[in-house]
Amino acid sequence: MSDSLMFQGSLRVQPQVGLPLGSGCPTFAFPFDEVETLAVKHYDEPTLTVDTPVPVDFGSVTNAAVIVISVANGLKVVAQITSADGVDQAVPVDDTLILFSRTVPVTAINLTRVPATATKVKIFLGEKTT
Repeated sequence: MSDSLMFQGSLRVQPQVGLPLGSGCPTFAFPFDEVETLAVKHYDEPTLTVDTPVPVDFGSVTNAAVIVISVANGLKVVAQITSADGVDQAVPVDDTLILFSRTVPVTAINLTRVPATATKVKIFLGEKTT
């Protein structure tokens, strides 16, 4: 059985209303409509309680094509992502990361918190159908 993941909306940047000249930059809009059929998915809400890198539990997912990491309470983590393109590629997550990696699946993630700060994280992993 499979599920459909849909990530839809738009990103828009425009000068603030009421400012005489604003930024002087034109309005920019970027629509997105990402749809992926997932064969396997995994959701977890760990609390990071140590200062060393913590491996993310992938559950039954072996090749993640969709990754969502959300850090609670305005905190941040560093995600070290492993794929065929490299090992432990560091990405700061302050406070949300959404990654679609359709042709180079992610096979491992380690999370490192700010030292001495218990950090609650929400993680979603999805493996696409073949």
